[in-house]
Amino acid sequence: MKATAVAAFGIALALGTTACGAGQISQTNSMEPAVNGNTATLGSLQLRDVQIIYPTEKADEVFGNGGPFEVAFVISNIDTLENDRLVGIDAPKGGSVTITGGDQSIPAGQALRAGKPVGLLEPEGVEATDEEERLSVTLDGAGDSVAPGLTTPLTFRFEKSGEITVDTPVDAGTYMVRQDKIRQAEPPADQHVGEEH
Repeated sequence: MKATAVAAFGIALALGTTACGAGQISQTNSMEPAVNGNTATLGSLQLRDVQIIYPTEKADEVFGNGGPFEVAFVISNIDTLENDRLVGIDAPKGGSVTITGGDQSIPAGQALRAGKPVGLLEPEGVEATDEEERLSVTLDGAGDSVAPGLTTPLTFRFEKSGEITVDTPVDAGTYMVRQDKIRQAEPPADQHVGEEH
């Protein structure tokens, strides 16, 4: 009898603890990445951190002229066998996108990168190899379709996967070094509240 009670208690305990997670909603399954750019997926191609870089010099003039703007992105090919190639990028309202600086192919299991987003951490003193070279992508003649706080639809065209339009935001602006004011939250130990020195 005692053995049966212990066994029943053990089974109840096991079922009770394993059922705790059943039917629960994962808190991280719908979280977006903490980057300024947008994301999109087209078959085995994953476009990540797609953004228009905020101009570091003469921003008012660049926005007023509709460019030139640097475009940054990472395109990963998660297919293990089939390569693809970025054929071009189309801009709205008569704008044009120029791609220079290297091969636009996206080998299976590898990535294609363009631009340098603000805050990109790269090791100092390390030169890029051929595999790490980034494309230079420039958006020009965009008129007023590019503005901080708005998105600009850019259509990425691929040799095999087709095309996809990504609503591309302007990044958050130039990288600013944090400037903290030194404040004394509490009075010194030898000073009492309300007492002046």
